[in-house]
Amino acid sequence: MKHITDTYAISDNHFDIDIMENENCQFLKDLESMPHSNKFYNGVSLGIYNLITVKGALKLWIKGIKPNRNFRLKDVRRYFGISGNAKTLLYKLETISKITKGEI
Repeated sequence: MKHITDTYAISDNHFDIDIMENENCQFLKDLESMPHSNKFYNGVSLGIYNLITVKGALKLWIKGIKPNRNFRLKDVRRYFGISGNAKTLLYKLETISKITKGEI
């Protein structure tokens, strides 16, 4: 995977790419989806929906509870283009969440 060092902008949200290592990850593609596409649910893009649900799943995983039988950290890493263990992934996803909300 390629490590990106510059800033990535989506809809006026700037991501510090030290968090995200893969600029071609599916999360960024889903985040950029248009409202009329089939990747938009009740006013929320598929990327934001997955971000919210995976944060909850990682919180369970850290406590020793498997969220569902198909949950794997490998899939989370691949979808969001980030690396690390469960705690590191959760920290990075919370940072991405704050960026998308405009808190950072």
